[in-house]
Amino acid sequence: MKGYSEYTDIMLLGLSKSNDQEAFAVLYERHKEVVFKHAYLFHQDYDKAQDVMQEIFIKLWEKRANIQVTSNFSAYLHSMVRRFNLNEIAHQEVESKFESYVVWQNNDSNNSVEDYLVTKELTQIIEAKIAQLPEKMRRIFTLSRDEQLSHQEISDLLQIKKKTVRQQIYNALLNLKSNLKYALLFFFS
Repeated sequence: MKGYSEYTDIMLLGLSKSNDQEAFAVLYERHKEVVFKHAYLFHQDYDKAQDVMQEIFIKLWEKRANIQVTSNFSAYLHSMVRRFNLNEIAHQEVESKFESYVVWQNNDSNNSVEDYLVTKELTQIIEAKIAQLPEKMRRIFTLSRDEQLSHQEISDLLQIKKKTVRQQIYNALLNLKSNLKYALLFFFS
């Protein structure tokens, strides 16, 4: 690989910014195990840690032109993994809060006529927003949420990568969150 093994990480990053894929491949080989270990420590799941590692390097390649690292590239990667994991925690908390709300709404002892009407209207709004999602995204999202299929089951059923399933569900949730923000503010204010 053109003698890149002698280059520093910062030099390789500079070459990568010039679309040098071989330089980026050397960075990947140097740091993939450490990134994997950081991800595994958080998730305690081999497949998930592999997915996180790949996501980190994909983001790194996509954003390489704007990355400003002048000294410790390894620390930069570590912070990328940490931010990725924190974003996942935040995403899971939002999902959990919504699921808790739905469970609470379905508890007969808490339901009044007003609660029933609000829940019905919110459900209609959510269903309408889901219907507006792109077809592939909507199908994956409904298989996950309505039919309770795992990412692997959806991947097998639709013959697509598990990573694609995860990304489509994530994108659907982001889309719904941004589109439903004002509707939920109206109901809960």
